[in-house]
Amino acid sequence: MHPCNCSLFRLLVVMSIVLHGIGKATVVLSNSCEVSRSTEQVVDGCPESEEEWREAAARKNCYAYSSQCSEPTRLVYHCVINPYVNQTLEVCAYAQNIVSGRCASYYFSGNLIKRNLRTKCSAFEEKPCPIFYRSDKAYNYPGCYELTKKSTTAAYITENTSAAVTTLTPKGSSNTYVDMYVNKLKLSSDKMCVIVNMVKVNVNRAHTNQIYVD
Repeated sequence: MHPCNCSLFRLLVVMSIVLHGIGKATVVLSNSCEVSRSTEQVVDGCPESEEEWREAAARKNCYAYSSQCSEPTRLVYHCVINPYVNQTLEVCAYAQNIVSGRCASYYFSGNLIKRNLRTKCSAFEEKPCPIFYRSDKAYNYPGCYELTKKSTTAAYITENTSAAVTTLTPKGSSNTYVDMYVNKLKLSSDKMCVIVNMVKVNVNRAHTNQIYVD
């Protein structure tokens, strides 16, 4: 064989090996399937046992979407919390390793299941999660789902709440209007009474000073 042809042959072989390796690395590094975004759905709650999880998975039928993924067998049912810890979501996604004792979340922007740094399920008194677990076993740690029930508007009320409600009070509004507004907040009766009184005082001051918002 001509020397030039040998060199060319060796170069082609090397390039083939490199390209093959890049292709394999791309597959290995793929942690998501594009179809997952279209399967995301907000739900009222998540399964809290393996049996309930299987039933929910059968209803969701992630297998119907798996052919659209590079690794079809990795697309499985999930029910996890959202990044803001105020909703529970069902989604078909690749299972991931969840580390650092955090709850699992689905991030739509990154199209990925991963740990939620706003949570610390390893500190739960009941059914704490381990430092490491698989995301498709999230039903073992129902305390993560309970966190979403605490993340209501009321949970973020601060000392500026009364001023904010006063600003949003239309001209000529009465204390009844304010009571109706505050009643929408999911608070204990004691906390509600405190906030109602705070709001009434501020609204009365606003009326006295004739500070209204049309």
